[in-house]
Amino acid sequence: MSKMIRVNSSGQNNHNISNEKLTGSENNHTEDSHFFEESYLPQSVRNDYLSAAEETEYEISTNTRRVYNTSFSLFSRYCAEHKLQPLPADPRSVISFIGHQKELIQENTGVQLSKQTLTTRLAAIRYYHIQAGFHSPTEHPLVIRVMRGLSRNQSRHVSDYDQQPIMYDEVEMLIQAIDEQVHPLIRARDKAIIQLGLQGGFRRSELADIKVQYVSFLRNKLKVRLPYSKSNQQGQKEWKDLPDHEPFAAFDAVKYWLALTNIKDGHLFRSISRDGKDLRPYQIVERNLDANSTLNKNSGFLTGDDIYRIIKKYCTKAGLPARFYGAHSLRSGCVTQLHENNRDHLYIMARTGHTDPRSLRHYLKPRD
Repeated sequence: MSKMIRVNSSGQNNHNISNEKLTGSENNHTEDSHFFEESYLPQSVRNDYLSAAEETEYEISTNTRRVYNTSFSLFSRYCAEHKLQPLPADPRSVISFIGHQKELIQENTGVQLSKQTLTTRLAAIRYYHIQAGFHSPTEHPLVIRVMRGLSRNQSRHVSDYDQQPIMYDEVEMLIQAIDEQVHPLIRARDKAIIQLGLQGGFRRSELADIKVQYVSFLRNKLKVRLPYSKSNQQGQKEWKDLPDHEPFAAFDAVKYWLALTNIKDGHLFRSISRDGKDLRPYQIVERNLDANSTLNKNSGFLTGDDIYRIIKKYCTKAGLPARFYGAHSLRSGCVTQLHENNRDHLYIMARTGHTDPRSLRHYLKPRD
């Protein structure tokens, strides 16, 4: 939803600048709607205002924005089919949508949508309402009760989202599968991905975002700096120290990949041509260029989804049940392996970037 920001240009003509609404809907009677507003903003501050407003692009990640867009589109279509208003939405419409979604059977798995997926649907509805300046219907007590009941309903047939950890035995099998790859570039890249992902406990998005300039080869360890991560959205100093003496350490694999490709800057993990002989052209486009042009697209590097597919591919080749493994299996394998090697929680958290020891409980089994 947009609001017309009126700019007084030296007392002459008034120009309308369409931009995101700052204080909420004019029909919304919450406290946010009572912020003071100038009747007109002078033309002299126009560029400053638009420059600051551009920062909302980074409010959520690109992947989260994509997922929210998909989820809210599903909700909007449901509302259109039943002649309901999606924005602002009645809490009963949201509950009806959840009732519809929870009964869906996924064709590829034959199971119902998980509670995590349904929660994402609600998060998208909430996000779009807040963006438009409306109070979110997802915060209605009955919506909350419905979701609380879903989390305790054990009769629903849903996927098990807990991916098994990739441990050293599995890594050995994956490396053997990679060694069967005939193209040296692909072999070098994929070994570096598997070993770095496991040793560093990286999320797949973090692996994809690593830049060469953030990687340092020290005397006995590989040091990787993370400008941003899921738990570090404000760009605080964060890095991982990865000793070269650990099993399947990433030091040599990453160093060999860089030596083979002569990559000096930009993304560490690049796309490779179909014949496996060359790196694809690498390009990072400034955001102010025409995003609709095929000439102005980021290209030549792997995404988190690419890394997910690579891990699934080698799990299948290695004879591992791919449905139980994914990119997060490397991260959970890192936690589990360090735990089995008697590392304490603080050491593990320094490696993985977790900020709360309680979040490790999901990965760890009590020691005997």
